[in-house]
Amino acid sequence: MRTKFLLCFALAAFLSFACQKPAPAGPKDDDTEIVDPGTDPGTDPGTDPGTDPGTDPGTDPGTDPGTDPGTDPGTDPGTDPGTDPGTDPGTDPGTDPGTDPGTDPGTDPGPEPGTDPGTDPGTEEPDFVVVDPGREPQDRTYTPGHPELIHEVSYTDFYNSVQDELDEFGNVDYVCSQGNGTAWPIITSDGYIRLYQGSSTTKGGSYIRVRSKNGAHILSVTIGSATATKIAYTVNQRPSTQSATSPLAAGEKYTVTPDAGCTEVCFICMGTTQSERMEVNYLSVKYQGGFIEDDFYEAPIEYGPLVKAKMPFTENFETDFPTTDKPTYYKYGLKAGRENLQWSTWFGSFSWQNPIEGGQSAQLRVYQEDADYDKPQFGYVKMEFFLKDIKQVKFKYYFSEFWQKATISYIEWDPQFKSFECRGSQQIALEKYSDRQTVRNFTYVLDGGKTHDAKIVIEVDPATGYPTSGHYDFYFDAFVFE
Repeated sequence: MRTKFLLCFALAAFLSFACQKPAPAGPKDDDTEIVDPGTDPGTDPGTDPGTDPGTDPGTDPGTDPGTDPGTDPGTDPGTDPGTDPGTDPGTDPGTDPGTDPGTDPGTDPGPEPGTDPGTDPGTEEPDFVVVDPGREPQDRTYTPGHPELIHEVSYTDFYNSVQDELDEFGNVDYVCSQGNGTAWPIITSDGYIRLYQGSSTTKGGSYIRVRSKNGAHILSVTIGSATATKIAYTVNQRPSTQSATSPLAAGEKYTVTPDAGCTEVCFICMGTTQSERMEVNYLSVKYQGGFIEDDFYEAPIEYGPLVKAKMPFTENFETDFPTTDKPTYYKYGLKAGRENLQWSTWFGSFSWQNPIEGGQSAQLRVYQEDADYDKPQFGYVKMEFFLKDIKQVKFKYYFSEFWQKATISYIEWDPQFKSFECRGSQQIALEKYSDRQTVRNFTYVLDGGKTHDAKIVIEVDPATGYPTSGHYDFYFDAFVFE
C-alpha cells in the first residue's frame, strides 16, 4: 500500500513539472535580491541563452565587446587605456602626471616649486661659501714695553681700608693690616686711613704697605698724616731694614727713597697712645717701568668670515634669530643668526614686537640717560660677517620720532687684519614730520657703486638725544644686498 502511494505521488509530480514553463536561469539562493526584468538574463531577449546563444552581442564571449577579454577595451590589459598599466595615463607610473613621481609637479621633489629647496623663494637657504674664516678673538699676553719711563701718582682721599690700586694700570697699590695695633685700620669721615697705635715701642701698631708690580720699581714714597704721630718703615718686607722711629707732626709729610730694585715700602704707626694714632691723608709714589696705555692698545679689529653669496642676498631676521616672550634689549650686546651669517646689536634686539616686515625685525632703543652707566648708550645693528662683491644695500626702516637720526657705514675686509675703519658714512633721517611712525625705504650705495668686500653697520646718531620719558624706537628689516 505504501509502495503504491509513493508511485502515484511521483507520477503526479512528473506530470506537473512537464506542464510548467522553463525556470529562470538566476541564482537559486532564496535570500538573493529579485532581478530587474530588464536585467534578468533569463527574460532579457538580449541575454536569454535559450534564444540566440550565438549572436547575442551581450553574452557572446567571442563578440561581446563588453566582456570579451581579448577585444574589450575596458578590460583588455593590453589595450584598455583605463587599466593597461602600460598606456593608462591615470595609472601608468611612467606617464600619469598625477602619480608619476618623475613628472608629477605636485609630488615630484625635483621640480615642485613649493618644496624644492633650490627654487622655493620662501624656504630657500641662500647659496654661499666661506671664502676666508677671518680671525677669532684671542687671549692676549701683555708685556710692559717701556721699562725706562718714570711715573708718579698722588692721592689725598681714600675709600678702602684693606687694599686699593694707586694707578689705572695696577702698577702700584697699597695694603693695610692691623699688625700689632689695637684695631683694624678704618676710613675716617674725612676720607683718611686711620692706623691704630700699638703697645710696643719696637713692634709698633697698624701699618700700610706700598707695593709696585708689573716689573715696576719704587723710586720714592711720600706719606702724610693729619694727626701728630710716630712712624718707622721697612723695605721689601725685610725686618732688618726697619728704620728708626721718627716723630711726624700733624699735616707733615715723610719721604722714603729706597735703594734700586725696591718693590715695597711699609710704614708702621709707632705711636703707643690714642693721641698718637696715624691718619694717612697723603700718599705719593714715584716709580719706574710697569704698564702704560700703549701696552694695552690694540687697533680695532672686526672679526667674522668673508662670505661669497648668490646675489641678491637677503636678510629679514627670521631664521635662527632668538624670539622671546617679550622684546629684550641687551646693553651688553647680542649676536645671533645663521652660522657664518650672524648679526649683532647693542642696546637692541631681534624682536617680534611691532615688526615692520614679516615676523620680527632688528630693533634699537634709546632710553633716558643713565649717568652711572660708563659704556655707550646709543646702540647699533651690525653684520658680523663680510659679504663679497657688494655695491649697494636696500632696506626698510621705521623711526618713532621725527628727530631721530642714524648713520650707516661700511667696513671693508682687510686680509692683513690691520685696519677696519668705517667708511662712506651717510645719515638716515626723516624728511618731514609726517614720516614718523611709518615704514620708509632706504638705499645705500657703497663708494659710488664700486664693489667691495664689506660689512654694514647702522648706528644711532647721538644727535638724536635722550628722551625725557619712555624710549625712542629704531626698526630695520628686509635687507637686500646687490
